[in-house]
Amino acid sequence: MATKIQLGLLGNGLGRSRAKNLHEMLGGIFGIEVSYRVMDLGGQPAPVSIAKELERCRVEGFRGVNVTHPYKCDAFACVTPMAHFPQGLNSVNTVIFGGSGMEADNTDFSGFFHAFRSRFGEGDVVGRVLMLGAGGVGVAIAFALHHLGMKELIIYDTKVETAADLVRLLVTNGVTARLAGHDLAEEMRQADGLINATPIGMFQYPGNPFPGEGYGRQRWAFDAVYTPVDTEFLQRCRKENIDILSGFQLFLYQGLHAFERFTGIKADAAEVETAFLKQYPLE
Repeated sequence: MATKIQLGLLGNGLGRSRAKNLHEMLGGIFGIEVSYRVMDLGGQPAPVSIAKELERCRVEGFRGVNVTHPYKCDAFACVTPMAHFPQGLNSVNTVIFGGSGMEADNTDFSGFFHAFRSRFGEGDVVGRVLMLGAGGVGVAIAFALHHLGMKELIIYDTKVETAADLVRLLVTNGVTARLAGHDLAEEMRQADGLINATPIGMFQYPGNPFPGEGYGRQRWAFDAVYTPVDTEFLQRCRKENIDILSGFQLFLYQGLHAFERFTGIKADAAEVETAFLKQYPLE
């Protein structure tokens, strides 16, 4: 493995991303000089071509890049998925440049799977899930839930056709899924788990996407947002005594898995979490 590598992040609204902190800290732990460039593509006058951005990074000598909102699904069309890639999943967040071209993985998928297991253990835990948001991270989480033994996934998105496309993709690949009905609060009452896979709750999009009258019987909740970590949604879940999994845990595990894809080094999650939080306390 090289002692010096260039990594980066492509996406919109990256001002509070901690990916640079995590990957450069990991490099320091393992004796690799990691330069991690955050490339915010938002606000450009012309539409962004993620294919051109990935090719630019390859030509400039990057070892790999992470891809985030809103380019994960578009990036899938530009790469060759790694051998273990889940069948049917059509978004990527980790692209590796090499002699054979652009290989890619989705460490949101593997990261959520391992974060969920670490927090809630194994067994019949997942149950019926209501997920708000059908974008790139939602796609990965949906497939991870299936592999975790989920009974049914109910999906809501303000873009109805996006949600319908995800339901069709999941059903085609053997996942029990359907669109949410018009009464979102009632869908909440029938769910064992709640997931926010929308941007609502981020610093630039404050709020809670779930209606207040639907809380009560849920066992667990997850918020993909991690800036801030303690979102309005998770605060409400704590008040309702619902066990929570924070977006920081997904951030941590997906980042560790991405670093492993870039370098071949597998880090201990507990040790890295301790070191990271000591150096970069949560907001």
